[in-house]
Amino acid sequence: MRKRLLLVFGVLALTPMLARADAESDVKDAFGEFQAAIKAGDADKIWPLLDTTSQKAVEKAGAALAAEHEKAKDAGKTQLEKLFGLSAEEIGKLKTTPKLYCKSKRFIKQWDEVPGSKVTQVIVKEDKATVKYTEEDGDKEEMQLSKQDGKWKIVLPKVL
Repeated sequence: MRKRLLLVFGVLALTPMLARADAESDVKDAFGEFQAAIKAGDADKIWPLLDTTSQKAVEKAGAALAAEHEKAKDAGKTQLEKLFGLSAEEIGKLKTTPKLYCKSKRFIKQWDEVPGSKVTQVIVKEDKATVKYTEEDGDKEEMQLSKQDGKWKIVLPKVL
């Protein structure tokens, strides 16, 4: 009886540690997916990895670019297309398909050091997490994640 009781308490004591380890692994996996999506410049892969707040910021940035493009004269349109690395057709679709902004040069440039980075620490607190990582040039950075609909999502600090 006493051995059973010790076994039960032992299992109960280990359960939170195992759950935390699983959560840390899931966060690290989500960050790894973001690294791969950024490296590929694939908007279809980047978009679902972003939390809703970040998606709304991308929508806002995309709508602003589309509006600026609409108002611009031909030379200005060409300049915007070159600057963002998006075709006129893609810029025109930003209001209805905002995820296209995620493949723009400006968006990818913000995160271009993430793909080669090495994770140094993962901290999970309930439905929030922080990934600490070191970029290839030695810079130490952090990325926040939040759990939404059972999945870890990237929380972007800003969208240009």
